[in-house]
Amino acid sequence: MELFDATWPFALILVACYILKYSCDTFEQSAAYLGRNMPAGVKGATVNAVGSSMPEMCVVISCLFFFDDPAMVMVGLGVTAGSAIFNGCVIPALSILLAKDEQGNKVKSIQLDKKSLLRDLFWVITAEIALVAFLGFDAFTVMMAVALNAVYVGYAVHLYIDSRGHEADEDAYEYEDIECRGLIGNIFTFNFNSLFFGNKDFSLTRAIVVLGLAILIISAASHLLVEGVVGAADVMGVPAFFSGLILGSAASSIPDLILSVKDARKGNYEDAVANPLASNTFDTTIAFALPLLVWFGLNGVDSLAIEQSEGLTLLRWSIIGVTVAVGASLLFKHTNVTKNVAFLLLSIFVVWAGTMTYLIG
Repeated sequence: MELFDATWPFALILVACYILKYSCDTFEQSAAYLGRNMPAGVKGATVNAVGSSMPEMCVVISCLFFFDDPAMVMVGLGVTAGSAIFNGCVIPALSILLAKDEQGNKVKSIQLDKKSLLRDLFWVITAEIALVAFLGFDAFTVMMAVALNAVYVGYAVHLYIDSRGHEADEDAYEYEDIECRGLIGNIFTFNFNSLFFGNKDFSLTRAIVVLGLAILIISAASHLLVEGVVGAADVMGVPAFFSGLILGSAASSIPDLILSVKDARKGNYEDAVANPLASNTFDTTIAFALPLLVWFGLNGVDSLAIEQSEGLTLLRWSIIGVTVAVGASLLFKHTNVTKNVAFLLLSIFVVWAGTMTYLIG
């Protein structure tokens, strides 16, 4: 029984990872259709980023509403903040290492559009500075939540302005067909297009239905993830905040990782890098602040106490430091982003994770 209690939380995390992996495949199908008319970089920064960030938002929702414990919001913060580091370092690095051209041939380097990269970096750094500043207070207030949501609205407006004047190419839409695995296989891999529509080409209605079902499955997996993160913290004897920061963030970032790697292997380098950067903007604004804003309204309160600690202070400033380092690495070599840049990004993540483990764990 003791062995079961010690391993069960980690089993829940692995199950959540499995569910997120396959629900992400299903999500990518419908996201590709809904974003078919968007220019390079915008699809990754909107449809992909928002959908693949659902785990982080659902983790915060689960902490606030299902566990009914406001203190659990620190677990949600750990997951969203850790995801920002993972997204910024690991996902672009793996996208670079696994990139191919449109013919499926491996490439030694990728090229990024400087204007799009500057846009995404400006907004993610703006969002992170706002979050870091707010977390320095003893309480998180309604107005702070409103301000974070307003930051993402500003980013969305910027994306809309950039997308105007782009002529849609209806023939450019392609999506990866998910192999029909039979009734049982389709159920356990969440292949909703095959289950309900016989793998027919998407229409707007079909795409929205599949996307909605995928998000529901992602939400359920996120709840399992929180259960696993809290249980794993008890087993390891560490704060739940730290467990969410390391274990929860890596698991919740699986959709971002899969979508970006798929884009990179198709030659869509702009979307591959825009997705994790935009996901970070979404995670540090909407995913964290919108559930809090709803919680404030439903409970008739205007603030939530934040317990200050050395670990939180270190996390706050490390988020900005890592993002600036990643941004500088990509901007400096944007015309020729080589595997050396990828190894640098992975090294930054390893140093960050090791430092946080030593100082907080």
